[in-house]
Amino acid sequence: MKAFQKIALFLALLIALSACRGQPFEDPPRFVQPNMHYQEKFRYQQENPFFEDSRADRLPVEGTVSRGNLQTDHAYYEGVDSDGDYVTSIPADLDRSFLMRGKERYDIYCTACHGGTGDGDGIVSEYGLVAPTFHDDEALEWEDGRIYSAIYNGYETMQSYRHKIPVEDRWAIVAYVRALQISQAADEDAIQRLGLDLNEIEVADASEGE
Repeated sequence: MKAFQKIALFLALLIALSACRGQPFEDPPRFVQPNMHYQEKFRYQQENPFFEDSRADRLPVEGTVSRGNLQTDHAYYEGVDSDGDYVTSIPADLDRSFLMRGKERYDIYCTACHGGTGDGDGIVSEYGLVAPTFHDDEALEWEDGRIYSAIYNGYETMQSYRHKIPVEDRWAIVAYVRALQISQAADEDAIQRLGLDLNEIEVADASEGE
């Protein structure tokens, strides 16, 4: 290595080591583009005197739809048809995994009020709150869209779960509610067709009541 190259390497090393001062940097930083660092802006929930209501947060322009949320299929997203009537069938493919998903979501969001079997005997009933049963004559006549609407819009004292439960899971819960209704109304022939022993079921029911 030539002497010039050695000197250049030494100077470069010296400059690099001089940057390691071992103490906080007291001089103000140098901004290449200060306009990007010191820009006029308002953070969320700050006051903005430019607007009449002095709010920095603004509502979306009327008619604005966020990307991917153009929900024109009212039957799927709201449970009603073009006339505003409840749909009578679930607008989704029904299979075992879909039903099991509905059971999982039902156990999380619904059992506290409606109970594990849909009898309306959830734990809230011990505190004076009343939830409807899914097994009386009126509930058996409910359209699938009506059950979905209760989840989507809320019903009487029941709050809306539209922001907590995704659309597909709402329909999965509806499917599971229907399964609960069918299971409670099953006759002896239906139980035997499923390969179940009615005597064992009766013994299990009796032991649970003790």
